[in-house]
Amino acid sequence: RRQVAEMSPEEMRRELLTSEVTGLPNRRAFDEAGATFAAAMTDVDGLKALNKYGYEVGNAVLKAKADALREADLEAYHDKGDEFLCRGNQLKELVAKLERARAILRERTIVLERADGSTLSVTGADFSYGVGTDIDGAESDLRSHKAEREGRGEIARGELRGIIIKTETATPRTEHSPAITSATFRPATAATN
Repeated sequence: RRQVAEMSPEEMRRELLTSEVTGLPNRRAFDEAGATFAAAMTDVDGLKALNKYGYEVGNAVLKAKADALREADLEAYHDKGDEFLCRGNQLKELVAKLERARAILRERTIVLERADGSTLSVTGADFSYGVGTDIDGAESDLRSHKAEREGRGEIARGELRGIIIKTETATPRTEHSPAITSATFRPATAATN
């Protein structure tokens, strides 16, 4: 990591406007982009429960979500924690792209390799979202979407519902989980048992 005094103005700008975790533009970049016709707010289902496996696991899911948003051709921003924002020209188009991103993420297996050669995989990650003509409307709609999904039993605060965690141990386990050395994403159909 470079010191600020060593950075060019362009490098400082990039650092100021980019999420370190996901590589997406951040909330400041969203705000500086100005008004939009349609806005969305999203958050990852069960991130707190995923973080019980290590913050590296939660961060890998955030990165996979960022990739799914990009693949669905969304203008996406990482706000903070598990919250992401998106901008669009039409509410209906924004919803269609968000549903595509959800499908991409749910079908993805996120594989984390640990220093000892063991792996942990996450399949079925998902997110809730809300849309509106501004960020306040999107946040209100997000609360409604989460309440609907909770009512159907799809999600529950602090629980992993629909998310499958698998571990494969390469060496005998120790009392502490070894550090995560890398994470990769692949289609869920490529997951190993």
